[in-house]
Amino acid sequence: MSQMEIAQIIEQIKEEIEVDASGKAKASVRATARLAGVDDESIRKALKSSADPAPSKLAVMLMAQGFSSADLNLWRTEGIPK
Repeated sequence: MSQMEIAQIIEQIKEEIEVDASGKAKASVRATARLAGVDDESIRKALKSSADPAPSKLAVMLMAQGFSSADLNLWRTEGIPK
């Protein structure tokens, strides 16, 4: 994806990204999916499976980085931190 394409996507999804007073950013699942070039439902399914006996590859990778399955489940409804 070119820098121009990324800039266009960011312009389209900027309403779905929040930055709090401390500078922490959070994006909706839909916005994250647009940036990743995937369907938002696939992100939701991957995050939902984090609590399953056989979590998705994405969930396993995120948990290996220190995220808990509770974090991943919360992202489905609250948004994904930057």
